[in-house]
Amino acid sequence: AVVSTQSTGNACNITEINGAGIKKMSRNILALQQNLTNITLTCELELERARFYYELLYLKPEEILRGIVEQEKRFTKREYTELLNLYFRPHKSKKSTKELERYKKQLDEIVNLQ
Repeated sequence: AVVSTQSTGNACNITEINGAGIKKMSRNILALQQNLTNITLTCELELERARFYYELLYLKPEEILRGIVEQEKRFTKREYTELLNLYFRPHKSKKSTKELERYKKQLDEIVNLQ
């Protein structure tokens, strides 16, 4: 659980991530999960949660928000906010800043309804 929390909680320290970075992060988490399973003989489900978190970055922000509404809220509001920040971090335009704020507002509304 500690590794999973650190993986998702420290997303704010990632300056930017692309498809190759997401893939590498997912593979590293999977490798860690498999190694820990071999050592402890129990499945480390929390690491599956961390891997899913980073794989959300393959989606567009509206798809992430739709997933929260249609399926379930799997992460904290802070974790979702950081996911949106990470998605927009490489885009420093005024338009992308406005988009980010719009998505954060939608996230607030979704989380408050649940």
